[in-house]
Amino acid sequence: MTDQSHQSENKLIILYVLNRLKRGLTEEQISYIIIKNLQMSYFDIKLYIQELIETDLIRVYSNENKKILTNTDTGRQTLELFENKIPIYICEMLDLYITQNKDEIFKEVQTLANYKENKPGDYQISLRLVENNMDLINISFNSPTLKQTLLICKKWKTDAEKTYAEIIKLLTK
Repeated sequence: MTDQSHQSENKLIILYVLNRLKRGLTEEQISYIIIKNLQMSYFDIKLYIQELIETDLIRVYSNENKKILTNTDTGRQTLELFENKIPIYICEMLDLYITQNKDEIFKEVQTLANYKENKPGDYQISLRLVENNMDLINISFNSPTLKQTLLICKKWKTDAEKTYAEIIKLLTK
């Protein structure tokens, strides 16, 4: 197989995965599905996705601060025309994996950071990391200034999973 036809097949596989799930996916979800099943690198997947966006075969929209990818009409038509270029065993493998792992693929992680002023100079901060409606961590503590409170909430929203991992590591040493 030539390098060009291999790249085309890989792009078709991305379109296939998006089409198979019938709903938008993040780049991470697409990468997760493909890496679990095929010998395609994360960086190649990112490159192919970008090329598919640039050629209007995939559309990007934002949903709750996440970039969601879906096939465009042109992307679906392209897949219909060339789906037979994807080996049948790859389609069957992806179909089986998607069917058996839908919950894992769509695992939702929410990062919540709230605060309230108890009295001047006393702020109650509540930080939560929730996965599939189950708290992974839920902590509350006080902060003496609004500036510090806002900084903590901002950092939690951007680094909650990393911070959670560090807390677990510290507690299990």
